[in-house]
Amino acid sequence: MMISWILSPLGRWLSLAGAIVTALGIAWLKGRAAGKAAWEEKRRAAREKAMQQATEIRHDVQTDSDAALDRRLDRWMRD
Repeated sequence: MMISWILSPLGRWLSLAGAIVTALGIAWLKGRAAGKAAWEEKRRAAREKAMQQATEIRHDVQTDSDAALDRRLDRWMRD
């Protein structure tokens, strides 16, 4: 009985539809996972860039003289 249902035209169309839905679901899940991985990689690179800039700024401030720091700060201060 089961074999006759699978071999019937309706059964074949339903099996084909199920296979297509399954394939689309798998493709969607893989794409979503790849998108998440790409987003996290982009965020990691942005974090590393920000940390590198912070380190460079901190180094510049620590190695500059007091007079040079005052000149740099005067550009941002409003009297």
